[in-house]
Amino acid sequence: MGVVAFWHMVKLEIQTGENNSILRTESVPVKAFDKDLKKLVKDMKETMLKADGLGLAAPQVGHNLRMFVLILDFKGEEQRVIEMVNPVILEHGEETGVAEEGCLSLPGLYAKVERWNRVMVEFYDVGGVRQVLELFGLDAREVLHENDHLDGVLFIDRVKELEEEEEGNLVL
Repeated sequence: MGVVAFWHMVKLEIQTGENNSILRTESVPVKAFDKDLKKLVKDMKETMLKADGLGLAAPQVGHNLRMFVLILDFKGEEQRVIEMVNPVILEHGEETGVAEEGCLSLPGLYAKVERWNRVMVEFYDVGGVRQVLELFGLDAREVLHENDHLDGVLFIDRVKELEEEEEGNLVL
């Protein structure tokens, strides 16, 4: 049992706090698609799953690299965990939706955030192969949330923007 328990330990420490300098720093592109990147991706996937997260960005585990892992089609027939290295949002739909979000880096905090319902994202997998995905709903929301981490933005920053917009548009 000791070997099994060790194998399932969370390998990476999740950075927490609204004012954490690592979480507030813009990340740099990944340049080397090597064994170190593969190990980081593997450890991040394990850490995310152990923490019951839907996504985990490299800055959240102390690496300011433009990369994250996430679960697509959560609880669906095609649920899978993938990595997105050097992601770029190519386009987005016009429709937005508001839904509650949380974050592994801000434990216990949840708030409603407005995000696009559709995104087209270009990224590389851990082997350096370019991919493009069109994502909708929760999948699109996850990519936007994790991509914000790469720019030093936390979901609570989006909540403040939403609250400010609502204050300016009061209907009596």
